[in-house]
Amino acid sequence: MTIRPGKNLVYAGVALAISTVAAFFWLPAVIIVASGVLTLLLACVYDYRSARQVLDTIEVKRNAPRVVGRDLPFSIRYSVVNRRRMAIEGELRDLRSHEANPNDVRRLFSVPPQGQTELVDTVRVPVRGMHTFGPIWLRTWGAWRLVEAQTSIDSLARVKVLPETFASREELIKDIGAAVRLLDQVKTVRQTGAGAEFDSLYPYQYGDDPRRIDWRATARARQPIVRHYQVERHRDVMLVVDCGRLMAGDAGRGAKLDRAIDSALHLAGVALRGGDRCGVGVFDDRVRGYLPPVSGVSSLQSIVESLYAARTEWRESDFTRMFAELQFRQPKRSLVVILSDLSDRETSDQLRSALTLLAQRHLVLFAAVRTPMLSEQIAGPLESIEDGARKAVAMRLVRERRESLHALERGGVQVLDVEPRQLTLPLINRFLVLRGGTQL
Repeated sequence: MTIRPGKNLVYAGVALAISTVAAFFWLPAVIIVASGVLTLLLACVYDYRSARQVLDTIEVKRNAPRVVGRDLPFSIRYSVVNRRRMAIEGELRDLRSHEANPNDVRRLFSVPPQGQTELVDTVRVPVRGMHTFGPIWLRTWGAWRLVEAQTSIDSLARVKVLPETFASREELIKDIGAAVRLLDQVKTVRQTGAGAEFDSLYPYQYGDDPRRIDWRATARARQPIVRHYQVERHRDVMLVVDCGRLMAGDAGRGAKLDRAIDSALHLAGVALRGGDRCGVGVFDDRVRGYLPPVSGVSSLQSIVESLYAARTEWRESDFTRMFAELQFRQPKRSLVVILSDLSDRETSDQLRSALTLLAQRHLVLFAAVRTPMLSEQIAGPLESIEDGARKAVAMRLVRERRESLHALERGGVQVLDVEPRQLTLPLINRFLVLRGGTQL
């Protein structure tokens, strides 16, 4: 508990200072000033005891949700309980994560005798991850407002901020979530056909592939019989997300990394609902996290837990360590989806060498998330020499990036090159195409 002077004590001190100056000209005023100082000291002691009793008997509770959606408003409720038989007044201050908006709240409160009052505040957190709220600071004052007392309450709350479409079941039916389920329905319809796993025998119909005729069954039935196949289930899909400095670029409503994680989670949902096993890897200059492939729609929560708090620390990405981890822990041929980007030629050459080796064992899809700032710089007006220099650098980076992506394709790597805000649907479409084939 800390004590500090109240505003009335400041006013009283100023008045006593003026009276002290007057005492030099009028001797009887000395007695009045001394009496005033003594009275003020006694009043301060009384106010101090009164304020301390309030802080000793007051109770504050915070009620905050455990899981919220990114940049979606949610309410925090503060319950202030007064156990005294006198009304109390004070001020509540809650310290929050610096990413929260607002990140510092100050609210005055008044509680009736032996009563309770509630304060409600609306907050948004635009950054994924685990955010801490607290401690709570309480400030109150005595009856004459000469002394203010304040103390902190170690009431910490941890709020998990997830991508908005994964924060609640209601959000899953909006925006991109609805489109993902439509794509998943298309995938279910296409489960039979050009797959790799035998399903059943059917009489030949017009339009069936003659190469699928089963001649032994045809001889027994004395009519053309064809084999129907379905897409093999329980294949492994590894989602590898880059958290390096290139993924920290602004992508309009968050960074490129935010868009990549959103798309990875949607793709994981599609894969799990399709019967596949899905795992996750997170890396920058080292492996930040690894979740082996899991199966079942209920496992989506584990994937969300593995990705929701991933942040970039502006480190240079080094895929070789992630590559070694995959080679060691994922010997079975899998579909490896890498969400990253390319930078300078030297770094791109290292990445290309690692991905080419990885593609010898796995089917690799490299989702290259563009940097919108480069396109904006190229399309921007040319008004000065500096603008020309920036435009030339941007064009060179885009050209080198394009050449590196072509080199990846020649090395057997599937490449998807899209803007961050357009990543999800093309990524899922490409996954469905690869998933429906026989490459795995």
